[in-house]
Amino acid sequence: MDAQHKINFRMLYLSCARIPSEKAHAYQILKMCESFASQGIMVTLLYQKRNNKQLEAQAGNIFEYYAIRNLFTMKKLFCLDSALLEKIHSGIWFYVTTISYLMAAAIYLIRNRKAIDIIYCRDMFSLMLLGLLQPVLKLPAFYEAHAFPHKLIRLHIGFVKKMNGIIVLTEQLRELLFRKGVHHSKIAVAHDGVDLHHFHNAHLKGVKIKGQLGIPTESTLIGYVGRFVTMEQEKGIKDLLGAMNYLADYSGSVYMAFVGGPMNHVPAYYKIIEELRLDRNHFRFHDLVPIGEVPAYLAAFDIVAMPFPWTPHYAYNMSPLKMFEYMAAEKPILATRLPSVMEVLADGENAVLVEPDNPMALAQGIRRIMEDKEFSQRISTRARQDVLNYTWEKRAQKIAHFIGENMQTCGQGENTGR
Repeated sequence: MDAQHKINFRMLYLSCARIPSEKAHAYQILKMCESFASQGIMVTLLYQKRNNKQLEAQAGNIFEYYAIRNLFTMKKLFCLDSALLEKIHSGIWFYVTTISYLMAAAIYLIRNRKAIDIIYCRDMFSLMLLGLLQPVLKLPAFYEAHAFPHKLIRLHIGFVKKMNGIIVLTEQLRELLFRKGVHHSKIAVAHDGVDLHHFHNAHLKGVKIKGQLGIPTESTLIGYVGRFVTMEQEKGIKDLLGAMNYLADYSGSVYMAFVGGPMNHVPAYYKIIEELRLDRNHFRFHDLVPIGEVPAYLAAFDIVAMPFPWTPHYAYNMSPLKMFEYMAAEKPILATRLPSVMEVLADGENAVLVEPDNPMALAQGIRRIMEDKEFSQRISTRARQDVLNYTWEKRAQKIAHFIGENMQTCGQGENTGR
């Protein structure tokens, strides 16, 4: 797409996300809208008007809270959102909220289709809506896949095939869609990214953060950034806690800090610490912090950890935001050896990779980093160099080019080809 084409390009980003949100997908959506806008694309983000007053009050201005530099249009649409219904039955509440929003979105899309060049989405409900509305809208549509469904696979693939193009986070997911009958030419791989601007001078705040956490200056602080979840959805924090059992000779000088909230999950982690007979004074749990403050916390850490367990989702679908933030922070990365992770990280080159679901292996990785400072610095520097290829801007450029190549296929809209 040439510059003139990009300037006049009108994208409707359809999202079922709650914004603001404590979850990472809201940030990912906003950063992509910002980055698309930086490419000259005129972006309108559609999202749910939810009863979210407490979080909205905490966040304040959404653009400022998420440190978004390039403004785009955000439009809330009505949905039925009942706190009482949520308490009575969260499953019914979810579907009532989602379906009512999608109905409002359908009306908006039909009424405004002449002011839209393409539609972009990243959740399965929006995908299904676009598939159903395709005969009416006759607009190019693109789907960013973040997972592969466990149920109704044929129906899902049917909707995917109706899209002009599919953007996936990993090579693993591309191959899976290809095996299900989606042509390679319709699929682009675009790993997630990072905003390097957030990391300018972050190291100056790191020492202060370490002091605020009550960590002795000369100690080694192992850090994790990410949302806390239930034990059933565990992201590997349990294994990282268990690694302390194999660091007895370092027990007085090694600390761990976990940043992300919500804090109602922390008692379960302290229970694990007690069961392992570890000193709870060596562990810190911190609530969610604004995205602009994350680099300062990463600067306070001596080792950054990503101990994901082996599950089909983690192994094949994910491209975690924390991975690219860790790389940008230029700190030694300890991660588990999963196919999705190994598309970006390589053991001994820009990270230390160990066997998943294995606290002892995590401990050995920690020792490897702690005991060889030259090696630690080398992999940290390499990670920082490698992350230059994974900025949000470069991701948007790649996807915008892919859209330009594919928007003429699978049914042209009356507004396309301008």
